[in-house]
Amino acid sequence: MAINLVDELLSTATPIKRPRASLGGASHNGPGHTPSNRTSTPANSNIHSSGSRPTNPLPTRLASSPVVGSSPGGSGSMTASPSNGVPFASRTQKFEVQESLNADRFPVPPTAQAATDGRIKLFSSMDPKKFVYRYQFERMMERSEVLDATIDEAAEALRDMYNITEEFGDPGAQTQEDVIVVGRLCAEADGMKMSDTTTWLESSRTLGAGHRVLLKFEEGCQMLGGPPGDDIFPFFPGALVGLRGRNGGGKMFGVSHVWMLPPIDAPATTPSELLRNQYGTGEKQLAGQPLSVITAAGPFTVDANLNYEPLDALITRAGSEKPDALILIGPFVDSEHPLIKNGDVDQTPTEIFRDQISPRLVKLAAASRRTTVLLVPSARDLISNHLAYPQSPFIKDAALEIPKGVRLVSNPATFSINEVVFAVTSVDTIFHLRNQEFTRKVVPTGSLPEGQELENAVTRSCRSLLRQRSYYPIFPTPLGGKGIDPISLDITHNDLVKMGSTGPDVIILPSKMKHFARNVESTVIVNPQYLTRGNGAGTYARLSIHPIAKGELEYKRDHVTREGGDKDEPIEHEVWDRCRADIIKI
Repeated sequence: MAINLVDELLSTATPIKRPRASLGGASHNGPGHTPSNRTSTPANSNIHSSGSRPTNPLPTRLASSPVVGSSPGGSGSMTASPSNGVPFASRTQKFEVQESLNADRFPVPPTAQAATDGRIKLFSSMDPKKFVYRYQFERMMERSEVLDATIDEAAEALRDMYNITEEFGDPGAQTQEDVIVVGRLCAEADGMKMSDTTTWLESSRTLGAGHRVLLKFEEGCQMLGGPPGDDIFPFFPGALVGLRGRNGGGKMFGVSHVWMLPPIDAPATTPSELLRNQYGTGEKQLAGQPLSVITAAGPFTVDANLNYEPLDALITRAGSEKPDALILIGPFVDSEHPLIKNGDVDQTPTEIFRDQISPRLVKLAAASRRTTVLLVPSARDLISNHLAYPQSPFIKDAALEIPKGVRLVSNPATFSINEVVFAVTSVDTIFHLRNQEFTRKVVPTGSLPEGQELENAVTRSCRSLLRQRSYYPIFPTPLGGKGIDPISLDITHNDLVKMGSTGPDVIILPSKMKHFARNVESTVIVNPQYLTRGNGAGTYARLSIHPIAKGELEYKRDHVTREGGDKDEPIEHEVWDRCRADIIKI
């Protein structure tokens, strides 16, 4: 039987989180905190009814109709190139690295490891029970209160970070002097795209009586709090922003300055605990060796059949490499698979999982005792009885025959492997952001540092996710179509989608966008793309996180490293600086 990720949260073992007074709202932990200086580097080549899902047998053959492939990669400039029709069994470039982060600083990890027992401790920072809720029972007042609260929290974060002393204004009130307002960007109507002339600001009841007002961006509009030299500001529905300007006629707010929310703080741990985790030689310790993680996202079988050959290839590889963790992200039994959509199957989803996926997990457990497997659900998973986002973990159903030790986590999920904080979601947030946003030229914050390149659009979308402190910052959610899977966002459970008081060290965001691994504001963001593309091979990601230098940790454990500080004071993990991330062809 599977074991849910409900390990008791041991406060003495979880990473110590640095207070972030600069973040305001519910996460304000006290004055006197200096926000972490999280940096960013450009991309480097080296570098969504009621009730539960039915589990009864699928219908017999339906009337034939054209069916798109289950693999989400489609056409268009924002998606990856097609698989060129090469069958999976005839694929080339097997296990070749397609892209890397920090490849110039760390060697390629070995393809075979010695058999050892588990070397890691796994902790959840989310309570899985909170994800088991009744959805489609939202009350309008509850939704309104949650949306208002997010605006008010953003206002406090802006006030703390940028030392704003004046009172925030009402964007809908007529004024002849400049005021600072905070709110949520929205389109003129649901389903419409935002543009330079159709962008509105919605205030909270506390700050502006819930008014909505049309925005007019002035020439020379300046961005505050953005990355130096970047003259592009991304606007999308749901984005929380601060604006300076005036509403001279009472009908339109003229914007002269726009504030980006401040960076989220980094997680921190004491040097003594880092020494134990990274250099200890006992149980659940790494003995100075890198932490290794492999992650892949479904579909896990090609469109032509339900034999799960790509998953088998991945499990075989993992059995050889013996990573400390294998993170598999759904869909596992995909509702969009052509054979399932056409009814060309004679098994239930549970039977498919039992016969095709569970035996391979058993195979991995036999080949690599040290590998902990985590399963993340998708809204397209037929074995999931939860359709809304945030999504509960898979149910521990004995009929699935999931082997003991496999961890079932929520969507999204935040957990720690030793001190390293990981976040995962199966929703294609990056593609949704790119589809919904429009960009506008602004006067940048400072000048571009010498030798640094301007950010591309994907990096900018990753920054939006981090600054908004949410794994899905878009509201309202986009309608389906044009390659977008519809998402049923339960806004009354928005707290389960938020990042919390500190950000993760690593975020895994599978997307139909071209695969990437990059450092964005001191967070490693990885898009492993999908394991299959139509009938062809896709990609997965391998992370090798090296330890901090032992001498450096010992010094910081035994000495006061800053004025007014203490010995063994928590330090940031700086995973971005010690992680090699490879995108690999299956």
